[in-house]
Amino acid sequence: MSISNEATTNTKRENITASTPKPTNQTFGEGAQESILDIKKSKFNELVNWLRRWGFQVSDKTKENKIAGIEYQAEIRPQVPYSSGLCTPFYLEFQDDLEDGLIIRTIFELDKNIEIFLKSQNRAKDLELTYIEIERLVLPLRVSIIRDHPFIKLYKIIFFSNLDKQFFYECITDLMNSMSIIIGKWDEKYYQTRPAEKKMTIERKINDPELEKIFRK
Repeated sequence: MSISNEATTNTKRENITASTPKPTNQTFGEGAQESILDIKKSKFNELVNWLRRWGFQVSDKTKENKIAGIEYQAEIRPQVPYSSGLCTPFYLEFQDDLEDGLIIRTIFELDKNIEIFLKSQNRAKDLELTYIEIERLVLPLRVSIIRDHPFIKLYKIIFFSNLDKQFFYECITDLMNSMSIIIGKWDEKYYQTRPAEKKMTIERKINDPELEKIFRK
């Protein structure tokens, strides 16, 4: 799934096309395009190797990808699974409308059971407050967030000119921390919305007449 909707992507590509001068020589234009693809491929392979050395499970999904506009794509699994036992992946992508940059992104589908419970209890406001709290915590990490209910999309654009290992690692860490924040806040909301257990007082019946007289005194 792309980090942005189709309309946003098309608008971005139209703006780039309109502002970029067309090459006067078709052969020169094709050669330049091949050169850009070669640079992207080389950088993609380099970053994938870095991630694998750092212990991440990385799968090259370029050939399997069916999303228009994505030239190279890798799926990365975080090193530590989350509390649910699942491991939400994030993606490293080179797109055709970004010549000198790449994107790391992920997507979450929120727990529908929590949403249904909140709405049934007339607590839809709590859902909105959770979104606001997530944005307040994530944006300082310099990670962009798109609310597309019931999905939350996180992404970060990185320009690869003079990109070094330290900065790239920090970008990956920022995205993973953002993922952990979302999971943590949603788990917190889950435990807050669990129905309270009803305490029942059980009255014990006394069958002994003598004891009954004592307790009544």
